[in-house]
Amino acid sequence: MKINIAQLKKELGGTQTFSFQTSVDELALNQREEAWTDNVLVDGVVTNKGTYYEVTGTIHATLQESCSRCLESVVSVLTIPFSEKIRETGLEETGEDSEFEFSCFTGDEMEITDLIRENILLAKPLKPVCSENCRGLCPECGANLNISTCGCNPIKIDPRLAVLEKLLSKD
Repeated sequence: MKINIAQLKKELGGTQTFSFQTSVDELALNQREEAWTDNVLVDGVVTNKGTYYEVTGTIHATLQESCSRCLESVVSVLTIPFSEKIRETGLEETGEDSEFEFSCFTGDEMEITDLIRENILLAKPLKPVCSENCRGLCPECGANLNISTCGCNPIKIDPRLAVLEKLLSKD
């Protein structure tokens, strides 16, 4: 995904909007076990800040994966805001810019594919769940506890401490 900023280079403080629809193949997201269900949509604005360009926007992506507790299918709709400072290669760094880390580009086009991929991977849920109160699977029999209960004893007592249980019983 390239943004042509030839006109924006001439306007200090100017802005330029952009919008892309790209595939997961172009972003190299299809190499993992999740299933990206739709194309990825990217909307944003590039602002000429003088010594650098600020790229801000929003990424919209849909991901289908398995719940980490019960293994049921979960569809996650991701809306990811992003902001990045990009400098043209060869420009001098000013004192006020030295505290920022910049990506670089050359010429009249900015390549933002890596920026989009990184933001998607960082925003993707580590442990997706179908709902906050998902009960998961029974560790003994594997039954989905959201659908039914099982006959397994949920309380397991360590055999080394079983003698202490007698103290709690009132005979």
